Order: sequence, then C-alpha cells, then structure tokens
Amino acid sequence: MSENYRFVATTYAGLEQVLAEELIAIGADEVQQARRSVYFAGDMEMMYRANYSLRTALKILMPLRVFRIKNVEDLYHQAIKIRWEDHFEARQTFAVQSKVFSELFKNSMFASLKTKDAIVDRFRRVGGRRPSVNVNRPDILINLHISTNECTISLDSSGESLHKRGYRSGTRQHEAPISEVLAAGLIKLSGWKLNEPLFDPMCGSGTIAIEAAMMAKNIQPGEIRQKLGYAFQKWKDFDGEKFAKIKDQTEHCQPGYKIYGSDISRENIDMAYKNAENANVLDVVQLDIADFRTAEKKNASFLLFNPPYGERIKYSMIGERLKHHFENSTAWVISTNECLKSVGLKPASKIPVFNGSLSCSFREYKLYKGSKKSSS
Repeated sequence: MSENYRFVATTYAGLEQVLAEELIAIGADEVQQARRSVYFAGDMEMMYRANYSLRTALKILMPLRVFRIKNVEDLYHQAIKIRWEDHFEARQTFAVQSKVFSELFKNSMFASLKTKDAIVDRFRRVGGRRPSVNVNRPDILINLHISTNECTISLDSSGESLHKRGYRSGTRQHEAPISEVLAAGLIKLSGWKLNEPLFDPMCGSGTIAIEAAMMAKNIQPGEIRQKLGYAFQKWKDFDGEKFAKIKDQTEHCQPGYKIYGSDISRENIDMAYKNAENANVLDVVQLDIADFRTAEKKNASFLLFNPPYGERIKYSMIGERLKHHFENSTAWVISTNECLKSVGLKPASKIPVFNGSLSCSFREYKLYKGSKKSSS
C-alpha cells in the first residue's frame, strides 16, 4: 500500500474553494482550505497528478518539518535534522526560497542562508560531499515559510509556478494582464458550464478564451508544459512509470461549439492566435479583431472578460453596451471596485479577488430584454 503524505497547494486569494473542489475531483484526501492555500493528503502519485492536472494551483509543496523557533539558531538546528539525503543527491544543485514574517530575522535572505548552511552541513555529516547552490536553475527547490515563530520547511514539487502553462508567446501583454491560474479560477467561479459557448470581447492575448477551451477539450495543463517540467522529476524517489501512467490517462473531448474572443488590437489577436495554437485549441477558439462598442453578439449568451483598468476605457460604455446589445445573457467582469462603479448595472453577484497585488471585484450581471419583471 502506498504511503500517504501531507501536501499544500497554493493559490491566489479568492480561489481557495475552487482549488479545494479540484483536489476532491482528482481524489485527494483530507482536503482543507486555508488562506491562499489548500491542504490535502495523498501518495506520491496524487502529488504528480495535482501538478499535472490542477488548473487553479500555483505550487504543490510537501512539508518536511513543521516546528516553532525561539531564536535564529533554532532554524539551523531543526533544518539539519531533516534527512535531506533521502530526497536528493549531493551532486545536485538546490536553492531555498523564503517567506518570512518574523522579527527574529532581519530579512528572508538571512533565513534562507541559515537553512542552506544546515542542508550543506547535513550532507557533509552523512557523506562528506556537499551539494551546491544554484539560485537561477536549481535541481531541487526548497520552500521556507516563517510566521512569527511558526516555521515550515517544504520541498517544492512544482519548480516553475504552475500558472506557466507553456503556451504564452511574445512579451507584449494586455493592459490588464491576467494569469492562467486566475483566468481558470474565474471561469470556475462563474459557474460556466462546459456545454455552452463563451465570449471574451476584450480578450487581449487570449488567456480566458484559451483556458475555457482547454477545459472544454479536457486538455490538462501539464500536457502543454512539457518543456518546463516539474521539480519532482529530479527527486531521488521519482517514479517515471507512475508519472507516465498519469499522462496517458487523459481523454480529450471535442465540443460542438466555439469559444469566442475579440479585441480592438490586431497585435493582441495575432498573439492570441499563436497562444491558442500552442495550447492546441485553435479548432475550438474563434478570434476576431473588433471594438467592443461595435462588436457582434456572437453565438454566446455567456460573457467573461477583463477590461483594461483605469481611464483608457469608459466603463459606462461597457454597461450601456451590455444592457442594449447583449440581452438575455450573463456577463462576468473582473476589474477594480473603482472602475466597476461606472458600469451602471446592478450586479447579481460580487466576488472579491486579486489580480496580482491589485484588489479587484469579479461581478456577475444578468442582462434581460426589457425589465427583469417582464423577463421572468
């Protein structure tokens, strides 16, 4: 019988519930929500599956030691007790990434250094040879989290953040860029059903449309992340056969409808086409150059979009356009509270979320022809 471990999946604030639902759907045990994270249990195969399949996770961490510290040296003494030699070889490189919220440490770099010293000294003690640090492209990534005097040392099984699916091309971004994980999270929060068309009328480089199309086709995030890989593939106990089995289990669907995206910028649409091609969803996504003020309704009564923030676009125009040209539709819009005040429509739902460090609101507008009473 496979041994079970405790894991932590991290995410953005506001997406904890949808991430927990994703974990339950893939068979994780003891799923418990926390702030910007979800705890779960499972064997190593479950950890592989979580990295490969979850759409709303940023990292999958495996805690090795949880403890309390009274002073700086306690961190060193606890870190050296971990059997690092069970997890990687002395010939491999490693790096320590720290988040420290404690007066015991001057900064996170100092905490990382203390942990690094303990790891190196542990290898010297058990085998004589010490591993080297590589902060840019380490084989093994170690996560250190300190809050007051509570400390957790974990192995980072993901490596590069899981929001990096691998389909983005080019460097130019939409004025209000949205990460792949946030886009997937918003789609899930909206309650969009996989059997209906979706329209993003301000699609930028296509992230929302592409994430929806990947869901519709049942393309796993890991399928297009091949070049980036995962940190767990360099762990000492990595089981390549089990991971290959997970990759072989996915069955794709072919929806009988399109996911629509449009944008006023030709450059954005060109980039969106390239990204959709990289994600293997060009057969599902239809992209057009169009100004929202004159855009056709499309064959979709479900809209989800991320308008540019600030003064570049008039949010009152968005409200007017939705009200008069998208009757009998549902529209979900993410933006800042300040911007959304100008939409002029009463939201049916408001969900607080963050786009990066920016506090935002994700709002649902039910659009009826005539009054709401006459439509019911």
